[in-house]
Amino acid sequence: MWTEILLVLITLFFLLYRYVTKNFGKWKALGIPHSKGYFPFGSYNFLGGRHIHDLTADDHKKFANEKYFGWFLLGKPVLGINDVNLLRHIEVKDFDHFVDRLEDDIMKNMFAGGDLDKIWGQQLTSLAGDEWKEVRSAFTPIFTSGKMKTMLKFMKHVAGNLTNEMEKKANKGEEFELKGVFGKFSLDAIASSAFGVDAESFTNENSKFVEYAAACFVQSKLEVVV
Repeated sequence: MWTEILLVLITLFFLLYRYVTKNFGKWKALGIPHSKGYFPFGSYNFLGGRHIHDLTADDHKKFANEKYFGWFLLGKPVLGINDVNLLRHIEVKDFDHFVDRLEDDIMKNMFAGGDLDKIWGQQLTSLAGDEWKEVRSAFTPIFTSGKMKTMLKFMKHVAGNLTNEMEKKANKGEEFELKGVFGKFSLDAIASSAFGVDAESFTNENSKFVEYAAACFVQSKLEVVV
């Protein structure tokens, strides 16, 4: 009995291995520079604690002299674009051929988890097909020149808070991370312009808006795998 179970498990493992790795030779066959894929995650180790955007940013720097490069998300080949003119063709001129960033079934599987996954699944970069078109058409009127001018006064107010924060740190002569400071600026600008809310990122260390916004970006290693 145990022999049969072991054989079944081995068979299932090899089937999974084959399914994940079957496309790992795609970029090499096409002569495209790429990051090598490894079982089971592809080009990047998602258990390392780094966000996928940081991992792909490393490859953009690694292949900085190339117009494009390839990598693998699990078993799926993904093409990264470095050339601005090529990107403009994809995003504007030939956009009708590149509407969906990933296959629809992949996007649905990626955001089929908990409540926060469902929220992330409704953003423009995660939607596909008709759902993307509906949300895009709803967003378009928000970014007219008139609406943008109205938002500018809120952003100027937040920019004042940013200036005050940097002046305080400069007067104290202390070092600080620009990422954290500009992250506060971005959050306050979005909160005030989009929601009409003062997130108080600079003035209130116990801001609930900041607390809940930060929670959206927290992922355990188990959640990354699942």
